[in-house]
Amino acid sequence: MTKQHTIVFLHSRGLVPPEVIEMVNEQLPTGFRMDFLEQSSPADTRLDKIAHADFVLAYPGNPTEDELNAAKQLKLFQMLSAGYEWIDLELFQKLGVPVANNGGANAPTVAEHAILLILAVFKKLPLHHNTLHKGQWLGARETLQMRELRNKTVGIIGFGRIGREFARIAKGFQANILYYDTVRAPTVIEQEVGAERLALDDLLQRADVVSVHTPLTAETKGLINARTLGLMKPSAILVNTSRGPVMDEPALIEALQNNRIAGAGLDVFTAEPLETDNPLLALDNVVLTSHIAGVTLDTWSRRIAFGFANIKRVAAGQPPESVIVG
Repeated sequence: MTKQHTIVFLHSRGLVPPEVIEMVNEQLPTGFRMDFLEQSSPADTRLDKIAHADFVLAYPGNPTEDELNAAKQLKLFQMLSAGYEWIDLELFQKLGVPVANNGGANAPTVAEHAILLILAVFKKLPLHHNTLHKGQWLGARETLQMRELRNKTVGIIGFGRIGREFARIAKGFQANILYYDTVRAPTVIEQEVGAERLALDDLLQRADVVSVHTPLTAETKGLINARTLGLMKPSAILVNTSRGPVMDEPALIEALQNNRIAGAGLDVFTAEPLETDNPLLALDNVVLTSHIAGVTLDTWSRRIAFGFANIKRVAAGQPPESVIVG
């Protein structure tokens, strides 16, 4: 009889709704058994289940050192997220357990959300929506303060899967595409969207819109700070759908309060949930959402499908895709 591989789904109840659990069960491949494990489970339960796992499917998933040391048969730690800043990559490397992220499953959703924030800032959407709900008709009063994305210069910080997907959509608005990344994109990608790679300072000086799509690392923490914000045009806007600590939030607040930049669209923050006294909430040149850019019904289906495909690949003796640690 062929051995069934055990997949442990390490998840947080607050982030993974019951409907997603159902999707995981529905998409479970033949020859595998699923063992659900909440992040908040007792330590002995967690240790026992992870010790017997052939694969871990994680959202977000944060195993302890003891759990990983006990996981002698673990072949792949498969995250359903794109970010991985909470994972002890050095420990996985030491133990020889590969780690993979979601393979860009959330890239279309995040890219769309970034465009949504740009348009909402440019068109003053919250103002018009809220005043109309209060019975006030603004009409054309704000039109000279509104702008369009068409033909603007868009600077992309981080040109991975999400950044490239964002560039494709922005190109549909006939935007001029600039990007900054420590690794140059393949020529075919640059040609597809007409992207020009620049140093960060040059990009910030030229862009009408700066959209941040970089992972959070030691190098990118505080990348958007008082100095870099000071390079932006006063008419430019900043959009961040990556991670909050990529921004120096107090510096950004000061720049927005003093009109050093024209506005911002933010889905991520230094501290989450956003505190009710955060000064960002009092600014009328900011559009805010609650770290939802990467999650839709469509995204969940793609995340799960990619995760299971990668697990099946490793179970068949093939290397995983979208590897963070090999």
